[in-house]
Amino acid sequence: MVFGENQDLIRTHFQKEADKVRQMKTNWGLFTRSRMIAQSDYDFVVTYEQAETEQDRSTVLSVFKEKAVYAFVHLMSQISKDDYVRYTLTIIDDMLREDVSRTKIFEEVAVLLKRSPFSFFLGLLHRQDQYIVHTTFSILTKMAVFGNIKVTGDELDYFMGSLKEAITRGIANDYIATAVRCMQTLFRIDPYRVSFVNISGYESLSHALYSTRKCGFQIQYQIIFCMWLLTFNGHAAEVALCGNLIQTISTILGTSHKEKVIRIVLATLRNLIASNEDEYMKKQAARQMVQNQILVKLDHLENRKFQDVDLIDDMAFLQKELKKVVEVLTSFEEYESELRHGALFWSPPHKCEMFWTENAHKLNDNRQELLKMLITMLEKSNDPLVLCVAANDIGEFVRYYPRGKMHVEQLGGKEALMRLLTVPDPNVRYFALLAAQKLMVNHWKDLGLEI
Repeated sequence: MVFGENQDLIRTHFQKEADKVRQMKTNWGLFTRSRMIAQSDYDFVVTYEQAETEQDRSTVLSVFKEKAVYAFVHLMSQISKDDYVRYTLTIIDDMLREDVSRTKIFEEVAVLLKRSPFSFFLGLLHRQDQYIVHTTFSILTKMAVFGNIKVTGDELDYFMGSLKEAITRGIANDYIATAVRCMQTLFRIDPYRVSFVNISGYESLSHALYSTRKCGFQIQYQIIFCMWLLTFNGHAAEVALCGNLIQTISTILGTSHKEKVIRIVLATLRNLIASNEDEYMKKQAARQMVQNQILVKLDHLENRKFQDVDLIDDMAFLQKELKKVVEVLTSFEEYESELRHGALFWSPPHKCEMFWTENAHKLNDNRQELLKMLITMLEKSNDPLVLCVAANDIGEFVRYYPRGKMHVEQLGGKEALMRLLTVPDPNVRYFALLAAQKLMVNHWKDLGLEI
């Protein structure tokens, strides 16, 4: 089955299967005669099938009361044929879709039996038939969100783990859109967000986002919508920063042309800042966004004439917050802290013209302490990233400080750069070559900085 060619294929597979199930010819009398189901179960299901209107079905349920639930449970547990289990689950799902307040009939019986209402269905999640599994997801979701009793503890963990497994399969699972729609409903409830995040839920959503990238924008939108709902929880927003969520959705922000997808990405990014109560984590979220070029992408989006007020507001919020972070990140104190820790990476100061214009001379302070640190890194570090950034900074120092060339040569920086021209890593060689060229010419601007 080729999914990339038609997004409707993945979006409506479940609905098409449900239509087929509803047309199934049932023979409940056969099971009654063989004593697989009781006469009372037969009486209910046949009467319910014959009800033609919503009012008629409500009347049947009010007449049979707890016998209706017992009948459903018996039909699911005592008849092993998948076709009949499919049919029974479809009846229940349609019944709850028609009126979600009907979840109370399962709750009332569960109280009488001193068990959880979810226990009637959770055992079906291990079945091989994926229609059975995903119809069960749909039923459990309605009960968990719209019922008076919420799923908790081990039952919640098992439910969320099963949903995670379903979306991790990606497009190998025809019903992934059904699982994602269930999540869109479930993640309105805060404890359900926390439970899913605590079992590495973000990773499964990111995987699903990648595996369905050729299936059309709708499933992409729905998956990011789930991410957005999760980020309303402060703990979940903090956990998101430990993975690659920002990197994943920032890539989509730069490539998607659909306004609804752009809107939900921006809303998610906003939540990652706004929902984090800890100031350090807010800063970390904004820093990751800056590193993933969100500001640049926002500048490009400004050229589009969006009409959506929320989208425009989210863009303005992000631009304001990220520019604050850029100002802090490009401060000399932040740069010095990074240098003293010896963990250089491509943070904003290293390629910021204003930063070097204002601060290049400070590398000479305290008997050239910081300049010596940079050259020591060139000589002793084995980390390619550190070597690239250090070589870049030496070149920028020479570029913006009039006597920089002389100081670097006196401290052995030129020799260190020359040695790096022979290392195996091509990126290290590139930045070493660029810095060395700046040392060797009087008019470095002639190099053309876009090598």
